[in-house]
Amino acid sequence: MRPSPLSFGPRNSARRIIARVQAAVAAAGLELDSEQQVLVTHLATAASRALSRRPKAASVDSFYIYGPPGRGKSWLMGLVHDALLSEATRRLHFHDFFRDLHASAHSAELAETAGDTAVEVALDELLGDVRVLCFDELHVHDPGDAMFFARTLQAVFARGILLIATSNYAPDDLLPNDYFHHLFEPTIELITSRMKVVMLDGGIDYRTQVTEADRVAGYAAGHIIVPGTAQQLAQAGLAVPHHNEITDIEPTTHSFTAQRAAHGQAWFDFRDLCDRPSAASDYLHLARHFDHVVIDGIPAPDRATTSAWKRLANLIDVLYDRDVRTDLICVDPPDPDAVEGHPVDAARLGSRLLALRQLIPGAADEDSLDGPAPSEQESWIR
Repeated sequence: MRPSPLSFGPRNSARRIIARVQAAVAAAGLELDSEQQVLVTHLATAASRALSRRPKAASVDSFYIYGPPGRGKSWLMGLVHDALLSEATRRLHFHDFFRDLHASAHSAELAETAGDTAVEVALDELLGDVRVLCFDELHVHDPGDAMFFARTLQAVFARGILLIATSNYAPDDLLPNDYFHHLFEPTIELITSRMKVVMLDGGIDYRTQVTEADRVAGYAAGHIIVPGTAQQLAQAGLAVPHHNEITDIEPTTHSFTAQRAAHGQAWFDFRDLCDRPSAASDYLHLARHFDHVVIDGIPAPDRATTSAWKRLANLIDVLYDRDVRTDLICVDPPDPDAVEGHPVDAARLGSRLLALRQLIPGAADEDSLDGPAPSEQESWIR
């Protein structure tokens, strides 16, 4: 039988993985900085060992990669994952993972599986024969999710799976709520004792390096529009929905009123989507079924509840990750720093907003869009 590319031993396998990563970077017209090159070497070496071991080892070198938004953490992990050319790998976004875990655990409960808890059955189903698990955009705010994540880590390490996780949070900053943080400290200790913690901060937010070629489609083709005049909407290629287009949609367990839900576009009023109970699973459904989402009537953070703005931030997270065109029509220029919460969340939201075109009086992008002359109003962009 002809051996696979990953069966020649750890050293050669690692070199091949590195070569594939370098080829992908070169094809994109980019370069790795020295910090990224070192990290790729470590990840490739660990991945080749994890994939070549028979049976799975009880202990492997896992990685927790954290740093400010836009420093290339997810991009780098994705390059390594795609270079492995193995079915024994899996890459999951934080929101996708918890959606799938909750759904599988619920199904296991209904099946009344004997001998195992529902969570154990769900983890067996999700992990399967995986040897390398890439876990993206890890952030833990909810105590229930913290419990699920703790069980996941224990299962991953017990199976000898190589875990590569990216996050904007240092391990000690996970579950920052003072009421619950102490409950998560054993899990933090597990992370720091079983994973190599690496900070990646090259000093450049690559999400700000968006070119016009990047804006043809996907998330970066969208806009932040303030205050949403007819001329601005026309510049952005948006047509206001007619009243007869209003419809109710039910992505999962919650029902929402959409101003339009047709031809690949979903248009919502902020109050109808964010100012009421919703979940990440609702946003994931929207991202799968629509390639363009518009949120209208977004108020300043001090004129909306903290929960509503956090839901908006979660929605933007999902739309960014799924590369869905996103247009945000705001009453005032959005200020992520004014949203109550952890500074890391504000930084992540700000980084995602910077990837959008700015149709804001005084914003740098406005001149290039043939908009009206900039006013003295200062944009939040600095």
